[in-house]
Amino acid sequence: MIITPVSAPGIVGSVAYSEFQQFVLDQLSAAESVRAKKMFGGVGVYVDEVFCAILSGSSRFYLRVDDGNRRRFEERGMPQFPGRGGAGMPYYEVPSEVLEQPEELSSSVGEARKAATRSAGKRRARPARKSP
Repeated sequence: MIITPVSAPGIVGSVAYSEFQQFVLDQLSAAESVRAKKMFGGVGVYVDEVFCAILSGSSRFYLRVDDGNRRRFEERGMPQFPGRGGAGMPYYEVPSEVLEQPEELSSSVGEARKAATRSAGKRRARPARKSP
C-alpha cells in the first residue's frame, strides 16, 4: 500500500495532518495507490489518481457515492457532505464502526473510487453544448 507523500507520522511534506486525518490515512494503509492532498481546510483522498474521498477539517470522512453505493449510507442515516452554501454533494460520511475496520474501510474506499470513475464516465459521455 502506498500513501504518498508521507515523510513522518502526521506530516506530509511540510504540512501536518490532524490526528483524525492521520488515523484515517493509517487505516487505509492496506489499500493500494492512495494519495492524500491538503485542500480547502481538509484533505482530498485519491485512489489510483481518482479523487474519491474527503477528510474534512471537522474530523469527518466522506466517500464518493452514486446509485451503486449510496443506499448503504442512506440506510445507516449518514449525512451528506454539505458543500458550499449547504448544497449537498455526492459524498456521504463514513460510519465510525467502518473507520475502525481497515479491511472494510479499504473496501468502501474501493467502491467510492468506482463511483467516482462511473460519474466521470457519464460526464465525458455527454455531447458538447452548441453555441447559440
